[in-house]
Amino acid sequence: MEEREASFMNRFVGAGQTVINNLILHHYRQIGMTTAQLMVYLQLKSYIDRGIPSPDINVIAQNLGTQATQVYELMHQMIEQKLMTHKTQVDEAGKQSDYYDFSILLEKLAQLDQQKETKVEEVKQDNQRSDVFDKIEVEFGRPLSPIEMETVSKWIDEDHYSVDLILIALQEAVLNQVWNLKYMDRILRSWEKQHITTTQQIDQQRKK
Repeated sequence: MEEREASFMNRFVGAGQTVINNLILHHYRQIGMTTAQLMVYLQLKSYIDRGIPSPDINVIAQNLGTQATQVYELMHQMIEQKLMTHKTQVDEAGKQSDYYDFSILLEKLAQLDQQKETKVEEVKQDNQRSDVFDKIEVEFGRPLSPIEMETVSKWIDEDHYSVDLILIALQEAVLNQVWNLKYMDRILRSWEKQHITTTQQIDQQRKK
């Protein structure tokens, strides 16, 4: 019994381990990979990681309990979806050998990650824009008109004035009891001419 257990443990350790990055495991469906394709990927990776760049597809099919034609079809889909590539390399002796490459899959994940970051930034900017609208309306004591909202949006999107700068211009307008955007616009243009882009620079100017 102990010998059988020891033999099994030796085979278990000798079989090695296949490591999958959690980004792939958690987001494979978001990059267009099906669960069946993920299983094929894991099977291929288990051999590639052991130095077998082009494993026998019949063995892969046997491991998955399916037909080789089904595995080939799944691999063809992954190539079409730009989740993997099938390449040929030539060694120094001129011998050709095929191998499977999944670097394009990582590029897909990177694009997905970038899209998420962009979406988060867009949501943040929308929230900031709404916050500016709300604060101006509170200080002016009335809702902003569509034209006024467009003016504020242009400050942010086209003139690239920071939200902090716009809010300080609002404070200046309120302190001077001038409740309109034209006055705020003159303040912002004045700062722009003086190359003032941060709240710190405004504080320094006030001290002077």
